[in-house]
Amino acid sequence: MELSLSPKETEVRPNTIPDLKVDATFRKVAKNAITFAIWKIDEDRLEAVPRPQFGTFYDSCAYIVYAASLSGHYATHETITREQKPNVVLERYIHYWLGRNVSEQNRSNVVHKIQELDLYLGNVAAIYRETQGHESARFLSYFKSGYDILSGALTNSPPRPRLFQLHSRKWLRSIELATIEWSHFNSDYIMVLHTEGLIFVWIGRSSSGIERRSALAWVQKHAQGSPITIVDDGYEQAMSAEHKELWNSLLPLNKRMVCQASQVVSDFADYNMNKFRIYKCNQRGRLHLDQLDVGMPAKDDLSDAHGVYLLDNYGQSIWLWVGAQAPQADALSAMGNGRAFVKKKKYPDNTLVVRVLEGHEPVEFKRLFANWLSVWQENSRGHKPVSTKFGKLDAHSLCERPKMAADTQLVDDGRGERVIYRILGDQVQELPVSKTVVFTTNASYVVKYSVQCATVIPADLASVGIKTVIYQWNGSEASAESIARADKFATSSFEALKEPGMFVQLYEFDEPPHFLQIFEGKLIIMRGQRSEMFYGGDLKTNAMLETFLLKVYGDASYNSKAVEETPLSSISSKDCYVIKTSHVWVWCGQSSTGDAREMAKSVGALLGESSLVLEGKESKEFWQSVVMYFNQTLVINGNGNSCSSSTTSSSSGAGSMCNGSSNGGNVSPTLSNNCYLNTSVPSKPRPPVQLFLVWWQQTTLRYEEILGFEQQDLSADCTYILDTGTLTYVWLGSQAVNQERYTTIAQNYVQNAPFGRRSATALAVVRQFQEPNVFKGFFESWQNDYGKNFLSYEQMRKDLGNSVPSTCSLGNGGSPLLLNNRQTDFDAHKKYPLAVLIQEMDMLPPEINPLKREVHLTHDDFVSVFKMSFYEFDELPKWKKTELKKQFKLF
Repeated sequence: MELSLSPKETEVRPNTIPDLKVDATFRKVAKNAITFAIWKIDEDRLEAVPRPQFGTFYDSCAYIVYAASLSGHYATHETITREQKPNVVLERYIHYWLGRNVSEQNRSNVVHKIQELDLYLGNVAAIYRETQGHESARFLSYFKSGYDILSGALTNSPPRPRLFQLHSRKWLRSIELATIEWSHFNSDYIMVLHTEGLIFVWIGRSSSGIERRSALAWVQKHAQGSPITIVDDGYEQAMSAEHKELWNSLLPLNKRMVCQASQVVSDFADYNMNKFRIYKCNQRGRLHLDQLDVGMPAKDDLSDAHGVYLLDNYGQSIWLWVGAQAPQADALSAMGNGRAFVKKKKYPDNTLVVRVLEGHEPVEFKRLFANWLSVWQENSRGHKPVSTKFGKLDAHSLCERPKMAADTQLVDDGRGERVIYRILGDQVQELPVSKTVVFTTNASYVVKYSVQCATVIPADLASVGIKTVIYQWNGSEASAESIARADKFATSSFEALKEPGMFVQLYEFDEPPHFLQIFEGKLIIMRGQRSEMFYGGDLKTNAMLETFLLKVYGDASYNSKAVEETPLSSISSKDCYVIKTSHVWVWCGQSSTGDAREMAKSVGALLGESSLVLEGKESKEFWQSVVMYFNQTLVINGNGNSCSSSTTSSSSGAGSMCNGSSNGGNVSPTLSNNCYLNTSVPSKPRPPVQLFLVWWQQTTLRYEEILGFEQQDLSADCTYILDTGTLTYVWLGSQAVNQERYTTIAQNYVQNAPFGRRSATALAVVRQFQEPNVFKGFFESWQNDYGKNFLSYEQMRKDLGNSVPSTCSLGNGGSPLLLNNRQTDFDAHKKYPLAVLIQEMDMLPPEINPLKREVHLTHDDFVSVFKMSFYEFDELPKWKKTELKKQFKLF
């Protein structure tokens, strides 16, 4: 497919670029320094924004933000400029931000100015086009405590009442509005009406607890001694007569109309509607885009270092990738071409457009490619994977060093007590204690593991964080009934814990290191049809008359397991196998490592007396034994390419569990989609760790990524996902709602995440103040007591009520919307003035059921009309309700 863009459609014509002069203001920026700077463009003036004003923007202006940090670190508005040595590589980002009311002249000026800054810095920065209300996660990360947008129309106006709109969960955005009207109100927002003698804080009924807390903190910061009163959405009539008179003079209640926004928040389901497209940019008089015929985009698709590629993430974002050898003019014109593409496709004007340069790609770009391995080299928290053999890491070291625990993903050394339950169908059976553990693929298992703490020092015990881990392992052939029963059993075991614990749900193909470590690398996984053979009695006795082949994965106790291979076609020179015929053979390929051979020998010893066989030195007895017991000749694939000619069907259920992530190296030859990707995690680099704030919006799970995260970003009234690549953690704040849906949250995330997660990814659930060391270590400096003094919205409101009499507070100082559990049923409907609701049927807004008009009244209007609350009205007989509604023209 070919797409042609006319240069006149671009914000900047490609042929207007040469011979740029660099503004003197930019020359004050140190080229090789960690720094953060903001400039404002107002008509023809470019002026540096002083540090105290960082985080304050005017909606009539354009701004340029420049952030430079060490690789893998994140700058913020508090970053202090520090010169670096010339050989230190920096990550550089230029953002240009356009206010909602910015003039065309300012739009044009800012584009020219970012080209000057880009040129001055040597064309190595990523450039982001940001628009008010649609800022990127990276832009938001610069302003940890939120930011303010002031109205340019009111800049020079005399003192007068002001109206502010406050919203957004993680980064509170306050927007000053040029007019005071009901049309600005929305039930998802918090509105602040700032008058000369009083500040009204109007709480939208659909706003979240974290937004309410942030809003009250914002108001107290800006109050300057003015009294504060809180007004609840739909309960405005509860104000005192004096306050109501002031409110009515600015916002007449008889004109009240408040709807609930249809929030447009990026969530991963939007991304997955389609795979994004890649175009190659070609200049042929005018710009032509040639679409590449690719399935799952890979880094190799960006093959021309002299060229430019455009990635269309279906209106979510447009990325321009510029090759390292591309002409400078192409690098400078890329943003204009991206804007032309947005217009050609009729995407929203606020679509994020980003230009990135080869070798300087931000992590957000690399994540779009499932196989971009260079990004895995070192994760963003600075923890390098540990390749040390586990024998040198004892339980004491892991107890006192959370970062080491996080790197290895080992809670302890795996020597604690374990109790194993097998779930098949609706049957739960506790297994006898045994050194040898055999799982079958047709069942689920729940393992209750007691953490072994090799310390009595209180600080080190607090560092470990948990005393129990509940593991739920689901076999690839387990029935839905078995998995559902295991789910119920595992979650009830987790919730019944009296001591701090963690719940981990995993699948046959994604066993994390600590799970394998508790079996010392000797876990045997057999095909489901053998389910009864290995239960009851001794394993050696049961296996005596059986014939099977086990492939041994891994080379250490924390990454090893043995998996039955069937049907049999060939074995690989890179790997080790245990072959059970009338004898136990441990066969090791010539390319296998010494450590892998040791793990194979330990598995062989579990089955009886074994013989070690090296490739090329097999005895006649070995070949006779193999031929006698297997239906076909055992072919050795000598070239070491295990994926090309090894067993083709290790598991019939595998395909449904995995979604095709690819990775080189020692992976299962049995699965073309490489489900056994994580079998040697500690020796392989991980992707950068990501933190997301998550919440339910009706039945949809929403996500907001927090770049450059720290422990202070975890709020007690919220739920978060920490994706470490090995394990996806769900962190439950102590005050968070919907905690019982934690497995739904995690499963929704891994199924919809756009960056190549497999649906079988292991999931872990941790609670605030019960975080394990493997979780804490992903944060720069963890404080065990942080969050103990959390102040809820209700408490903040009560404290305000104590100092300033609040006529809106009901009883305990909490929101009236929280006092009655049924209240949300009534409050969830959009609210309209009585005058709208009594109109003729064909005049009603489309979402109103003419027979249910009364639910669209505010609480105050309802009581005013019917002289009773909605819930008193709801208890009346149907005929009585109909009669009353007819009486007041609401039927």
